[in-house]
Amino acid sequence: MTKQSMGYLADSLAAAGYLTLAPDPTDRRAKRVRLTEKGRAASDAMVRLSGETERQFGELIGQAEMVRLRRLLERLAERLR
Repeated sequence: MTKQSMGYLADSLAAAGYLTLAPDPTDRRAKRVRLTEKGRAASDAMVRLSGETERQFGELIGQAEMVRLRRLLERLAERLR
């Protein structure tokens, strides 16, 4: 993700009330990003839903295959970085 895209995303999330942006006192080019209460609630919900989805997938394909799928996706994500 480019710096410009990250800045646009952060501004959009701040406008929607999910986080706050403040100048970084040690680096004028940077911003400090903090989740708001709404942002923490959304993050908690995403983690919970992700866990539920993984459990459901595990029921469909079996836990061993789910573990294998997760490892493969983690490897793919690492290589895409």
